[in-house]
Amino acid sequence: MNRRICILLGVAVSLSLVAVGCGAKERNAASTPSATGTPAVSVAPSQSAAPATPSPVQEKEVAIKAYFGQANGDNTALVEKQVNIKFDKDENKYLAALNTLKKSPSADAVSLCPQTTFLSAKLDSGKLSVNLNLPDEDRLGSAGEGLLLDAFRKTLFQFNEVETFEILVNGKKPESLMGHFELPEWFKR
Repeated sequence: MNRRICILLGVAVSLSLVAVGCGAKERNAASTPSATGTPAVSVAPSQSAAPATPSPVQEKEVAIKAYFGQANGDNTALVEKQVNIKFDKDENKYLAALNTLKKSPSADAVSLCPQTTFLSAKLDSGKLSVNLNLPDEDRLGSAGEGLLLDAFRKTLFQFNEVETFEILVNGKKPESLMGHFELPEWFKR
């Protein structure tokens, strides 16, 4: 009886090994050339084609005017500079434009807000809401605050679709940006 079980067990193991070996040959056949010299192709029914990769987002580049303080530091006039902004979607161009104000492109002009973080700029039916974080390092005197507000106005109103804009500081509507000028509810063209 024991001998019979051992023989049956041996036959079962042998058949299992043969079945596994045949499966390995079929998998290898897909990667080896056939007799005609062309690669053999096998497609398992449960496999599907690889998902399509999303097309890369096209970045747009636009020339705009950006405004800075005079390098002589008297804070009496703005210096206009032509700069290029890059953005992936139209709704991001306002944020890109504001971010150009953080660094002057030339030595004859200085940024009025180098440490300011522009958190968002969202347009809704011609009304642009700008949310920013204004650190103490960027708080200017009354002349500087006036120039910065004018720089915001000129930079944003060059986009025809912006009819009005508001400034929020950390999501809240302040009475004044730096304590010298009252902010209007909305800046108008």
